[in-house]
Amino acid sequence: MATPQNHDLTQAIGITADVVLEQGNFYDTKDFRKVQTGLSSAARELRALTQYGNSIHGRLGARLSQEQRELLSNAAALLDSVKYNVEHAKERKAREEKAAAKLREQRERQATQLVAQHFQLPTTTVEQQIDVLKLYIAIRPVTDGWMLKEDHQLRDMMQSHAPKWSSERSWRLDQISSLIADLKYSVERHLVHPGHTPAERLNALHERIAEVREAQLSKPSAQETLKVWTEALQEVVLVSNPAPAAAPSQGGAA
Repeated sequence: MATPQNHDLTQAIGITADVVLEQGNFYDTKDFRKVQTGLSSAARELRALTQYGNSIHGRLGARLSQEQRELLSNAAALLDSVKYNVEHAKERKAREEKAAAKLREQRERQATQLVAQHFQLPTTTVEQQIDVLKLYIAIRPVTDGWMLKEDHQLRDMMQSHAPKWSSERSWRLDQISSLIADLKYSVERHLVHPGHTPAERLNALHERIAEVREAQLSKPSAQETLKVWTEALQEVVLVSNPAPAAAPSQGGAA
């Protein structure tokens, strides 16, 4: 007669769904499903060796003793016990991931709306265009800075010539638009955080920008970048709006 201890050997009492979730904290539902599939396959293979038949498994199993077949059957039951808890953990993981994805989508929409409201960034005048650049430089160390260009790259943008198919003015405006797009995307990514709402992150972002702005803009590299951009943009204005020629003198002999 089987003892309680022998019966427990076929039950993975130390591997609960909670344990699976804890140990698989950094894995996703797909990884859990692979483990479940592997355990199912392994248990099926073991059971095939315990059943008489004309299959290769059955013929090989016929060569095993009764005790050996019982051992394999118990091992298969143990794998089933582990698989059962992996399956339940997978289902819980899937629900958690679905909820997290839904929350992230909501926060991404909120972040997009907040950026549209708080970062309108007009670019009609050279002064407004330089204000965009200043914000870009100041915000770089606060948000995910790897998305934003360094000062030398910003200078290269303004020191490059417009392609033949574009006017100088259109080319510079396109560059500024590109700068704004990168800046907004960087802010949107920054506002989406699992531990805080986008509004909370935005408030903290404004505070942090105010703290670092002066220091960032006073750096020699930033000063040189501002100079290059100001000169290039002012030149575009002069070329696009040349001063009217002086009217010829109407004076004659008295």
